[in-house]
Amino acid sequence: MATDGALEREYEVPADEAPGETCPYCGRPFRSERYVTFHIGVDHTAECSDAEREAFDEERDDEEYDLFTFHFKAAISVFLIYFLFTFVYALVWAG
Repeated sequence: MATDGALEREYEVPADEAPGETCPYCGRPFRSERYVTFHIGVDHTAECSDAEREAFDEERDDEEYDLFTFHFKAAISVFLIYFLFTFVYALVWAG
């Protein structure tokens, strides 16, 4: 089915779960408002308002910070594990 040149999609939502939010442009269901904000910023950039664009930019900045923090913690963890194994290896061979 085509409506206004766009394909109409149906989305399955589990029976025990109601969609938390829906996209105001295409009606797609999402679990949280944050997901709707990302969806609007990526898929509806031409139609979105300035407020929606600012909300998307803020969410993207928060996501980038969270990702940087995760990568930093992962790199430090790998470095510490490598140092620990090297130190234990040196103790085993020295003693």
